[in-house]
Amino acid sequence: MVDGEPCVIKSSERSKSGKHGHAKVRIVCVGVFDNNKRSITVPSGTLMEVPEIIKGNAQINYIEDNVINLMNLDTYDSFDVQWPDNEELKKKLKELQANPSKMASAQVEFWTLAGKNLINRVIM
Repeated sequence: MVDGEPCVIKSSERSKSGKHGHAKVRIVCVGVFDNNKRSITVPSGTLMEVPEIIKGNAQINYIEDNVINLMNLDTYDSFDVQWPDNEELKKKLKELQANPSKMASAQVEFWTLAGKNLINRVIM
């Protein structure tokens, strides 16, 4: 978690400690939801907050141009999810939007991170 946003670490560098200082770690990461690149430098002993990833399967209720409504298959709760950035996932979802009979049998795998949801995979 960097600035309250869950991130994926792309690289990390460790510098040697100085005469009176501690070793530093420079971390470069990318936000999961906003794709913004972030860079932080912290002492090597610093504890970082790690988000809990909750994975689940959901049925697609309906697909609109700006939002997708899903129903969790475990709890039967309905929630909205933004369109994914992945072009392959977008293509599959557009295909389901065009063919409602396929949408009835399709499921998606979703992840919940820091109170936000995202579609990770389409299961046909």
